[in-house]
Amino acid sequence: MDEQISTEQARDHIEMVQRIIAESSQRLCGGGEFFVVWGAFSGLITVWGHLVATRNLPQSSMWAGAALLLACIAFSIVRGRALRNSEVRRSLLQREFLNVLWLTVGLAFVVDIAAFNIFPGLASAAIWSFAEAIVLFYIGLHGNRRAQVCGIAVVVSLVVANFVQPHLSAYVLAAGMIAGYCGFGIAELVTAE
Repeated sequence: MDEQISTEQARDHIEMVQRIIAESSQRLCGGGEFFVVWGAFSGLITVWGHLVATRNLPQSSMWAGAALLLACIAFSIVRGRALRNSEVRRSLLQREFLNVLWLTVGLAFVVDIAAFNIFPGLASAAIWSFAEAIVLFYIGLHGNRRAQVCGIAVVVSLVVANFVQPHLSAYVLAAGMIAGYCGFGIAELVTAE
């Protein structure tokens, strides 16, 4: 028996196959802007905190850092809702990535806020570097080489910051955050796959 399908049925089948392919994609699909914002913020606030600790900036200037943190959170909420409401389908990796991202960032935030006596000063910045590396390597495990390279950059900055002169450690950590996290976001935004 030779069964013919109608044009409408063929379109439905093609659409179904496209949905399956989209959901199994290893591409991040969206979210590069989150990496840019949070990478830039984490690098900036690390240097800012160092400048306050070394008395090159007044302690009161940290309130501007808190305002910047709130702006980054607001951006993430607004942009996250816009992505959720968009017509664009998210891949399985995209959905899993967002869960890993929020879990990792949430835990790092709680540790930084609740365990500041255990992780004072640059140790709290190192926690953010560690969290950023986890997120990048998670994406890298799914075949994204840009994430792997950027994750390595973050880890290398952690190791180098441990061995340089103490007054340079904050700058090395910040450079790793910006090159790794922010750099990955930019690479995702400009790379079409």
